[in-house]
Amino acid sequence: MKRAWMFSLALFLAVAFSGNVLAGNIGKKARKPAIRVASERIVDLQRTDLDWEGTWYWYVGSTYNATNLTGVTALGLLEAYLDDKDPVCLDAAVKAAEFIQTHLGAGATGIQHHVRTTAPDVVFLHHLAQATGNQLYADRAVQEWFNITSFVDFATPGNMDALFRSINRASIWDIAFFLEAAYLSGDFDWADGAAAILADTEDDFYYGDTGWYALNLAGAIRALVGCGYADLYYDQVIELLYDLIAVAGKGNGVDGYIQDTAYAIMAMKMVGGAATGYANNLAKWLSSQMDENGGWLEVGYEYPEINGEAVRAMTATIGQNFSIGRIKSSGKLNSSWRRAKYGKPAIPFNGEWGER
Repeated sequence: MKRAWMFSLALFLAVAFSGNVLAGNIGKKARKPAIRVASERIVDLQRTDLDWEGTWYWYVGSTYNATNLTGVTALGLLEAYLDDKDPVCLDAAVKAAEFIQTHLGAGATGIQHHVRTTAPDVVFLHHLAQATGNQLYADRAVQEWFNITSFVDFATPGNMDALFRSINRASIWDIAFFLEAAYLSGDFDWADGAAAILADTEDDFYYGDTGWYALNLAGAIRALVGCGYADLYYDQVIELLYDLIAVAGKGNGVDGYIQDTAYAIMAMKMVGGAATGYANNLAKWLSSQMDENGGWLEVGYEYPEINGEAVRAMTATIGQNFSIGRIKSSGKLNSSWRRAKYGKPAIPFNGEWGER
């Protein structure tokens, strides 16, 4: 019951605070119109022939469709709606939900629409239910969650971890999304097991030198804090946060990547307190990288998914957010914050990977 009460309060606060803008904050005023332009771009890129696979192409100019992009892209539209109350964003998010419910998971039909293991779709449907007050979205999300866990590779966090190791997919970022989906669906046993995997900061398979390093750090922080594990794994969250700060460059985001920077912002804002200033600075860099058409280029390509993630990141810096109680709010981290794993101070905004 305690978990349920805390979760209900967290959702209430998330919706209540999502649209708050503090007058006089120049940085927030600059990001506000950027969110509107970017969300309009995502709406423009949405496909209307919903019978095919997905509502967005993988990248602009391609003809490849991936159904696992639908929910994660639509989350950006939903956040934009909560921030700006633009009904166009909500309409597009509802269309994405219609596709998810008609064609994915338990509704999969034919060879085009396969049973999917799309945790972001589950997360999106839960948040859409909260935003609209339509409980049917949440009911379907729970159905899809247990549909996913009916497959042996996803039946437990341990099974998923074993699968990832067998195929060398060192993405704890994915496991973090599954943790969030499990938590929102009320499957706390699954969530607890996943949280333990995320909190194993000594596991070099996920936290070593991988292509997902920054995304893994950010995903783990967001899931552990957002799903109520901050007290249980407090030291690990602080360690992960330090490692994330250490790869955040003041003038170059997180190693110059839009997606990595977006998730770093969301993670830091989820922590709140002293991490907020770091998130805001990264968000300013992110908004400065927007293309004239309202999207972002990642290594020369515009991905609707990344557009959605960038919008989510910027909306996170507009309103208030949660914080770990024992982290005192201040403009920047003080000298008592240490990199627990390496015994060195964090190296914020140096634009380079720290000596490891």
